[in-house]
Amino acid sequence: MEFKKSFFLLIIIFIISVTNSYAQAFLNTAKYFDLFPLSAGETISNNDFIWAAGFNDYKKFAALTGNEGLIDSGLEFALLSFYSQSVIGKRPAGANTILPSSNQVTAGLKIGAAILKELSELQYFTPENTAAIQRYQEMLSFVGSTHNITRTQFNQYYRLNIRSLIAEIVNEEFNKICFSISNMAERRWYYMMITRFPSTGRYTLDYETPAIKPVVHTISADTRESLFSEMSGRTSDFSQSEIDLVRGRAAMIPAVALTDAVCTDAINTISAFYMTMNNTTFSALGAKWRELFAKSESGPFAASSFARSLSALSEALADIGQ
Repeated sequence: MEFKKSFFLLIIIFIISVTNSYAQAFLNTAKYFDLFPLSAGETISNNDFIWAAGFNDYKKFAALTGNEGLIDSGLEFALLSFYSQSVIGKRPAGANTILPSSNQVTAGLKIGAAILKELSELQYFTPENTAAIQRYQEMLSFVGSTHNITRTQFNQYYRLNIRSLIAEIVNEEFNKICFSISNMAERRWYYMMITRFPSTGRYTLDYETPAIKPVVHTISADTRESLFSEMSGRTSDFSQSEIDLVRGRAAMIPAVALTDAVCTDAINTISAFYMTMNNTTFSALGAKWRELFAKSESGPFAASSFARSLSALSEALADIGQ
């Protein structure tokens, strides 16, 4: 028995070593869904891919979470897209890279760990919701029996890889800054987001004017300074004072303004909660938000990044920092 456990652990370690080529060691269901080409206005619940599935498949996976009659979550969509034979062959190459149909063990471990994550959240936040917990238990059993993977093996994979999901989300959010600017003289008001891509040094600026059907405009640039040069060429959209304000905000991006240790501490705090969900680790999330908020001028932006990271991980964590 000990040999079998050790052997399977070696298999998991091997999978982790090659999952860099699969882009995600832990399934990020939001990023997975983003890989699918959608028509204008299509969402998880109304895209063409889910309507290609058979009725029985749709019913089976729609009942897991949210509205029990709709495929309306990233996890439900991932399940349907992989286990429905009428959908799996239509997936884009990137989706098949993350959940490879040619490697059933890897795909099964990723899907099972994603189910286990949401099951753990349910058991901690709403233990009285026994019907939902039972549905998740049954879905985990379905994935396990399909791929011949045990609950212990799912637990091992979850604990080895949940930090990678958290790090992916935190690093992304700590390289963003969201704010608004208003220019009453020009009658302009923008919601803005600056995103830094540390691996390439590129920056993007997304800005939109509040409206019933807002249009998001995007500027991309190779460096932070060239971003401001691009802005200066859009004289009908930006004055010099607005460009200067954006320049100041760009310097406040948490990953730029603060030390690497701040981001690492955020990852550690969230990871501790997802490894052991109890009142102590949950309280530490709120304490970390307050600690970040108090950090000099960039603190509130870092706290906002931390709150967005929590919200991306679970709706149950979305109220921290609100």
